[in-house]
Amino acid sequence: NPAVIVPGHGPVCDAAVLDTIEGYLRFVLREAERGLAAGVPPLALARDLDLGEFAGLTDPERIVGNLHRAYHELRGNPPGSAMDAVTALEEMVEYNGGEPLRCLA
Repeated sequence: NPAVIVPGHGPVCDAAVLDTIEGYLRFVLREAERGLAAGVPPLALARDLDLGEFAGLTDPERIVGNLHRAYHELRGNPPGSAMDAVTALEEMVEYNGGEPLRCLA
């Protein structure tokens, strides 16, 4: 187990965060499966979701992009393959109240 993890988003942390990340990814997949089966678009699904234990994660608008990615792959597209990132990003901004996405780069 690593002593320190430097995530792509959020503060440096210890290995305990891996359980949180796994739980979040399982949550996204479960909700994406439910939303896709019901014909609910990612943004509408995100707006109706109770993020529960994940509500405090950095940049909560990322749920929209993560749902877009999950829908894309659940439709049979290869993991990591090109998708409509423009729509995903526009909808992340919309979910974020029209505010630009945060970037510390």
